[in-house]
Amino acid sequence: MSSIHPAVASVLNARNDATQQQVQMAVVAKGLDVQEQTGDAINAMLEQAKQVQTQIANGRLDVRV
Repeated sequence: MSSIHPAVASVLNARNDATQQQVQMAVVAKGLDVQEQTGDAINAMLEQAKQVQTQIANGRLDVRV
């Protein structure tokens, strides 16, 4: 049998649950940040592809080194 009073054990369990929930929310938030950055990178690549297509259509292609 545990020597911790049931009321104290209940409080400790609630604090543990709250901490786990905070960690889970932080992980979800980080995942959303990564998805947003990935979307931004994809949009930038599409814009570059659009610029290249426009340049080719105009008979030229600018190359950066």
